[in-house]
Amino acid sequence: MPRGNHAIGGLRSHRRRFGSRLIVAPWIIITVAAVLVLAGLTVTYVHLVTRGCSGTTVTATVLADQSVQSIVDKQAAAYNADQQSVDGHCARIDVQQKDSASVAAALAPSWNPRTDGPRPDAWVPESSLWVRMAASRQDAAAMLPERQPSLARSPAVIAMPAPMAKALGPVASWHDLATRYAGKRWVMFGHADWDAFKVAVTDPTVSTAGLHAMTAMADANNDGDITDSERRTLNQLWQYKAEVESGPDRILQRLSVADADGPAAVLRTVSAFPALERDVVSYNEEGPRVGLTAVYPKDGSSDADFPYLVVNWSGAPVDGAAQRVRSDVARAFLARLRGTAARAAFQDAGYRDANRKPGPAVTAANGVARTVPTMPRAVMTPASISQTASVWAAISRESNVLVVMDVSAAMGKQVPGTGRTGLQLAASATGAAVNLMTPQPDTRVGLWDYAENVNGNGDNQEELVPLGKINDTYQGSTRAVAVNDALDHLSAVGKPTLFDAALAAYRTVRAHYRPSAINQVVIITGDGGDSASKTRGAELTAQLADLADRKHPVPIVTVGYGAHVDLDSLQAISQATGGRTYQATSPTQISSVLLTALFSRAPAAA
Repeated sequence: MPRGNHAIGGLRSHRRRFGSRLIVAPWIIITVAAVLVLAGLTVTYVHLVTRGCSGTTVTATVLADQSVQSIVDKQAAAYNADQQSVDGHCARIDVQQKDSASVAAALAPSWNPRTDGPRPDAWVPESSLWVRMAASRQDAAAMLPERQPSLARSPAVIAMPAPMAKALGPVASWHDLATRYAGKRWVMFGHADWDAFKVAVTDPTVSTAGLHAMTAMADANNDGDITDSERRTLNQLWQYKAEVESGPDRILQRLSVADADGPAAVLRTVSAFPALERDVVSYNEEGPRVGLTAVYPKDGSSDADFPYLVVNWSGAPVDGAAQRVRSDVARAFLARLRGTAARAAFQDAGYRDANRKPGPAVTAANGVARTVPTMPRAVMTPASISQTASVWAAISRESNVLVVMDVSAAMGKQVPGTGRTGLQLAASATGAAVNLMTPQPDTRVGLWDYAENVNGNGDNQEELVPLGKINDTYQGSTRAVAVNDALDHLSAVGKPTLFDAALAAYRTVRAHYRPSAINQVVIITGDGGDSASKTRGAELTAQLADLADRKHPVPIVTVGYGAHVDLDSLQAISQATGGRTYQATSPTQISSVLLTALFSRAPAAA
């Protein structure tokens, strides 16, 4: 029997529920509810929105994923042409393109327009999974609205060359893909000529299809929570040497090139990979010799649902009155995006509407089913999404990271309700994150700490474990063990020397730069200020800017722990190197924030 999120025939509510599960309503109820919601919006905004532009112009910025940016932009152009008046102002919508992963990583009250781009009044990611990933951080969760209505849908599918999908049959599951097929050979299906069963996967830290696939592969019992034992499936997939691409478009490009050489070349290129249904439609519309088939996983489907979110900036340092008007403009624009013209535009582009109703391109001839034949999967918890993406990033890519811990007096204060100091909590979270990296043998890690006269020899920073391969022998054990041991023995002393430590750490990673790795300095501090460095703040940022090399980037990622951390100083340091600043204001946030800081591949804006 379906349970909880597996309600018969239905999609999940778009009301935000980050801490609990929902029973989903049947299709007919959702359809009626959508009509009522739109009717409610009309009533709500009748006193706000009128035709005929008057007053000063107020522009709301909408950040849309690149996959639908052109559709949203055309709707914005039509909306602007109508000269709507909202709250006595001439309303205008400016649509900017920004990938879902980058917004999810940057969303926080500390959003910095210089490094992250325009501050969004509304956000249209590809999938609610990105919303829930952002919500794993409490500062971001507080910015997300209760209602997150879907603009369109495209189910995540297993894409396969049509002959291979026919040979396998419509019985594949995400979990099977990771545990039964990856690393095997087609001879088991009577096709020795196809050689290996080549599973390609897409990076879940940047790819929506990859994020849907990885969470489904790991969540074997489909309950929305992924345990540590379930996450071992990802290690198994990596050990089978599945090919890794940034997104389906890269795989589709390879298939297109192979298709020009004939069917045999296509079947040697890839056997199966995660994609959105719309990717399959678009590829097949080009008329390849060997088309793709969308296999709808038997263990349940989940959709890229393109939610529309009006972002709550009430906790950020912005002009509250002006922001309220921009938010009202963004809310008013939703009626246009949920209207008949926008719905048709999404369907014509190969998407389904918000209730999964297919458009003219969703046909068997294009390799997809008119009606999705599988049940919806359970709603994933924010922590499960974030941790799964982080685990995959840790095991699948080479990192070269120097962790720098603040051990000044501020970190030695007891955190109420925990029985531990801030330093102990931060050290514990750091050790757990380092342990995630051990399956990747080429990863390099090092550990420093900093405070005035930190080692009793007059130094303002100290190398505890030198940068080197994570599994190499160091002091009789592995470097990972040495890092954890050093973290366990940290003690808080003296005044903060952030600036000296940041400059020295940056120079060290630059000197040990690895072209094949993600190179970064991660600074974890409970203060963010500096009262004892020889280097001054302005001098530090100037030197970092001079040392920066776009061809060899070494971002400094800063993590401020506590409600009173000096974010301005941290942002200045990160900004000078192309990094980001994150804040954890409570003990429950430090682990998720640190995982985002270490493993998010989403770049800061140039």
